[in-house]
Amino acid sequence: MAAITFLIADPTAGVQHFMQKLLENNGFDPTGIKTASTSQEALEIAETLKPDFLLTDWFANESVTGIDLFHSIKKTNPYCHFALLSSDVNPAQEQEARDAGALFLLAKPFTVDEIRSELRRAMDQAVKTHPRLSAHVQAQAHATQITTAMQPQNMPQYKPGDQVLYLNRIETIKHVILRRGELVVQLQGMSGFIEATKIKYR
Repeated sequence: MAAITFLIADPTAGVQHFMQKLLENNGFDPTGIKTASTSQEALEIAETLKPDFLLTDWFANESVTGIDLFHSIKKTNPYCHFALLSSDVNPAQEQEARDAGALFLLAKPFTVDEIRSELRRAMDQAVKTHPRLSAHVQAQAHATQITTAMQPQNMPQYKPGDQVLYLNRIETIKHVILRRGELVVQLQGMSGFIEATKIKYR
């Protein structure tokens, strides 16, 4: 069975890496997952990759936006599905994303739970109309389920409510967020965010 192909287009290397590991750890062939830092670079990769699924930044300030990128890919791969990430989500963008057929539009920064949830829902939708994706998911049914929680193996698995040690004090996690490709947490009673690497389970 041919590998399902993914193209992750985002200006932040950390987001690219995070999304790549998320897919790899859920049974998708690493050779079918490519990344790009600009929409123009993504266009060049798409010419040979012909991705089945595009996860792209909005790229509002580039000549080729994320939606333009998707329309170009659809010309040679009509089964391609896509989703958008954006640092500035407003009602007009939400409508434009819906009109373009985006499976979701997620605002940055987003939490780990948010991106896992959106990807699970997007895959469930894509399976209904994408023959090869449907066959792949069925083949993986006994080993790796797309609808199960996705968590990269090298990411700490913190969640709200967990008690952790920070500066030798026991604190409770309020929020877990992926920001610019880095996992950060907000602790109860604290206004700012700290790197997840600076805390540990009590």
